[in-house]
Amino acid sequence: MARATNQVVGFSELRWLQELTSRRRKGTMPELIRARLLKRGLIERTTHGVTLTARGRIALARLG
Repeated sequence: MARATNQVVGFSELRWLQELTSRRRKGTMPELIRARLLKRGLIERTTHGVTLTARGRIALARLG
């Protein structure tokens, strides 16, 4: 299966990537955004929800 690469990260997706780095999370990530970020490999599932991957941290550093 081909992996989606080099796609533009939208403002709402960027906001949620930033939210994952915050100590105080302000809400629940919408399922559509979660699915997009998981598909791109920017986040991964954990036992407590989701967390940034190395690829997600790189994207956030470049965009945020």
